[in-house]
Amino acid sequence: MTRMLWIALLTGLLAGCGGGMAKVKGRIVENGQPATFPSFQYSIELLPVETSGQAEGKKVYSAVLNADGTFEVVASGGELPPGKYQITIQSSGKPTPKYKAFAGPSSPLRRQIQSGQNDLTLDLAKPEG
Repeated sequence: MTRMLWIALLTGLLAGCGGGMAKVKGRIVENGQPATFPSFQYSIELLPVETSGQAEGKKVYSAVLNADGTFEVVASGGELPPGKYQITIQSSGKPTPKYKAFAGPSSPLRRQIQSGQNDLTLDLAKPEG
């Protein structure tokens, strides 16, 4: 009986692993051209958007922006729940004026994150896109 219980428990855990979760990596561009950032001075944050359309703010997923504008979100377990997210650009110092519009709760960057691998291209000239 104990062996059957362990088999059922293990099967349940394995079935739940990775199901319905998302991995996110991507790059930031401006008018289709790669954006550059000072190393380790900028990051992005992904905040789940509630049904009301407002960013939740309770759970935040973040990633350091590499100098070439690329990033990879490393959440607990390497994955985050699918859904709509608001994306902000944060600076460890004073943000460059051209990124200020993307720094706070009014950031126009929003994307739908699907289950599985997501490769995002965020064009600051076309934030809705």
